Amino acid sequence: MGTELTPEQIESYNEDGFLVLDGLFDPSELQILYDDFNNIVGNWADTYYEQGQLSNLFEDDPFEHRLFSIYQAMEGNCHELLSAVSGKRKTAGMFYVMTLHQILNVVESIIGSEILVHPQFNARAKLPDGKSVVPWHQDLGYLHKNAEDTFMVNFWLPLVDATVENGCLEIIRGSHNYGIVPYNNGAEDLVPESIPRGEVVCCPISVGSVLMIQHKTVHRSMPNFSDHIRWSLDIRYSDPRLPTGRDSIPGFIARSIKCPESIAKSHHDWLKLFES
Repeated sequence: MGTELTPEQIESYNEDGFLVLDGLFDPSELQILYDDFNNIVGNWADTYYEQGQLSNLFEDDPFEHRLFSIYQAMEGNCHELLSAVSGKRKTAGMFYVMTLHQILNVVESIIGSEILVHPQFNARAKLPDGKSVVPWHQDLGYLHKNAEDTFMVNFWLPLVDATVENGCLEIIRGSHNYGIVPYNNGAEDLVPESIPRGEVVCCPISVGSVLMIQHKTVHRSMPNFSDHIRWSLDIRYSDPRLPTGRDSIPGFIARSIKCPESIAKSHHDWLKLFES
């Protein structure tokens, strides 16, 4: 498929609040990120081995299995490792994937040529314990409400094939049209009677494909009942001239016709934004 959305795809995304793009890029584009995660897992495995906490490095295990093998062998006592592979990792691998031209072309077809890689993003390693559930929520719930009217293009991107068994996402079709859904004790505790009624769509997707949602789209992550880690990324984009809802944390410019000198050329440029 082309990397720019068709008018029909844009209409579907605007009406439904989500869109699946199959085969947006070649899975080989993710190799730099796999190498990044593999190095972290390997370094921590070596550390645990040297400390006598781990008797097997599981070096022959594939990417989607090795972390869980270590987790099981250490009976879950590898919190440093789990923390190291999760969250907001500002690495060359993350920068490369965030600035893939296929992704940026899709974003440009929706919000134009001024593109900020939003400061709210995450890497996730969902353990196959049948417990790792993210309840119904809106991504806007994690942001300041001054970003309510900022059109954000949010991507959920699997690093291994996302299936029903390993906990793919579910979407409530059209739920982005109901505004901010109130919550009790946090974004993942929506007031039940306020959750929009609508068709619940299960979204299994393969590596190289993406699930696009909007920041008001109500969605959830299902349990992982497989035998492997469900690795994924949450990344999003918006117009740099609009509020991000994370005003104290910088994102970086990925494309700009108005200020081409502001474009971040590498993750080093990204990191420099946090030095001031």
